[in-house]
Amino acid sequence: EDQKEDLGQEVSKKRLRETPNYFVSIPITDDQILDRIEDVQELIFTKEPDLLRALLPVQTMHLTIIVAHLGTEEEVRKAVLALKQSKTKVEAILQGKDLNMTFHGIGQFNNQVIYVKMLQKDQKMLSRIAEAVEECFNEMNLDISGSKDFKPHLTFLKLSKAPRLKRRGFRKICSDLYKEYEDSYFGTEVFSQIDLCAMRKKKQESGYYYCECSINVGSCGMEESKEQ
Repeated sequence: EDQKEDLGQEVSKKRLRETPNYFVSIPITDDQILDRIEDVQELIFTKEPDLLRALLPVQTMHLTIIVAHLGTEEEVRKAVLALKQSKTKVEAILQGKDLNMTFHGIGQFNNQVIYVKMLQKDQKMLSRIAEAVEECFNEMNLDISGSKDFKPHLTFLKLSKAPRLKRRGFRKICSDLYKEYEDSYFGTEVFSQIDLCAMRKKKQESGYYYCECSINVGSCGMEESKEQ
């Protein structure tokens, strides 16, 4: 046991040094989508009240583009710059057109993470945008090694959020809990913003993550950039 603990402490020290503490994301704010997600969460909660702690608040809904480990203020400044620089690339990809992100159906990762799926056809353009953002971060030599391949998904339930459940042997989320919505249409969000968010800083009053920087893109982004 002691050995395990020492090992654990060493690993956690190393992990703190390298664990991602920031992420770049696309916020999801469409009321229809968020209401639908709350409906599913409510349904799951009525069938399995123990899962309450594993539900993610809808105010935090987002698609993650990359995660980053920013160890210093200087690196945070570089990341802000990288995000601002990505705006031109992103707008070049959009070519002044709106990008609609349509959410339909529910998926899961090894029955521990439950998410709303995005329509395949809307993902291509988004993947190009994610690549453009990633390039800008790489050019600044920022540590984004913790990032996985970009697969847009809207997570609304995570077993890892409720470690107590795991200890009690709760290891899988049964699809029966949400089967009524498994093939439902959730709504469409028009892509308009990319945020650089801090994982460990206090959330905003709205319940959304602390933002170091946001860029507005797409047709509504044009207007706002002029004002800035």
